Amino acid sequence: MRVAVAGAGIAGLATALALARRGIDVELFERARQLEEIGAGIQLSPNAMAVLRRLDLAADLVGHLVEPRSIDIHDGGSGARLTSIPLGETARARYGAPYCLVHRADLQAVLNAAARSNPHIALHLASEARDLRTSESGVVITAAGRRFLADGFVAADGVHSRFRTDFFGHPGPEPTGKMAWRASLPIDSVPPSIRTDATCLWLAPSAHLVHYPVRGGESLNVVLIANETESAAPPLERFGAAVLTLIASVAEWSPWPILAVDPARPWSRGRTVLVGDAAHAMLPSAAQGGAQALEDAWVLAAMVAAQPTQVARALAAFERARRPRVERIARQARHNLIIYNLAGFPAQIRNAALKYLPAQFHAKRLNWLYSWQPA
Repeated sequence: MRVAVAGAGIAGLATALALARRGIDVELFERARQLEEIGAGIQLSPNAMAVLRRLDLAADLVGHLVEPRSIDIHDGGSGARLTSIPLGETARARYGAPYCLVHRADLQAVLNAAARSNPHIALHLASEARDLRTSESGVVITAAGRRFLADGFVAADGVHSRFRTDFFGHPGPEPTGKMAWRASLPIDSVPPSIRTDATCLWLAPSAHLVHYPVRGGESLNVVLIANETESAAPPLERFGAAVLTLIASVAEWSPWPILAVDPARPWSRGRTVLVGDAAHAMLPSAAQGGAQALEDAWVLAAMVAAQPTQVARALAAFERARRPRVERIARQARHNLIIYNLAGFPAQIRNAALKYLPAQFHAKRLNWLYSWQPA
């Protein structure tokens, strides 16, 4: 059996590896001449780490990972810590896998190395998949002037997926009106008042800031999310002195408009399917974009391996299996953003709930999300 995959980002590489693990041959197409992931951190919650373990990649990531002690939530104005949700050994015991942090480029490099060494995967760089044609017996695509035949096709070509628009007829990604300003600091440049062993979230009116260590603890990833503007620098007036000391240490910000994809639209059509951001790019306020791409990869491969002669049926089964969870997470991300950005009296009520309810109460509310395990 042979499956073609378009896009060699996290979703595409993980899908290729999950399929290859089940003995399925993969033609993996990437339009770039070399794989270079734009620098940013990614949070690998226990559900994501569970997939990486099953793909036998956890050991390869060890030198790149940081396992934070907690998720600390602060008031962005006063700097007061509202709650601290324990991770570390607590997460391992509760969810059966650790909560880890990694630089996106490091994760992609490990996935890329694994794909290149797998005899079931043929990686084609500088080869954009196009001209997709399907029939009851298979699919045909063109890449770099060559025609390829496969039993099924997976579009893992990201939030700007051409297959989502051209083949499925869905609209392009939706602007959310939010902008993410990203930066990376050498750990030695971080002010002493800022914790570097935890994921820290600072809440402010219509804005929030997240920071956490990556690169094995050598760098601090910083992301500030607020309403979209034309400015190259993020809005600072909503934060107090505690956050401003960190912001002042950043020499350069990289602004990125936040886009989303409606997960309610169809993901599968005959022998073709959308995965990852191509199917359901979501707000980053649940920190689940990468995790859901990894979950997609595992479930898709399991469904295809279970029905290798009924590819269309397998892809439809994948969509049915994944849709309720993905849509729930997308709703949670939207809800989180509303809660994060509250102002005035509603923000005071939020802060009081975070502060006076036990940390275990807040942790328990994450059980449905983090306890997912690959079947």
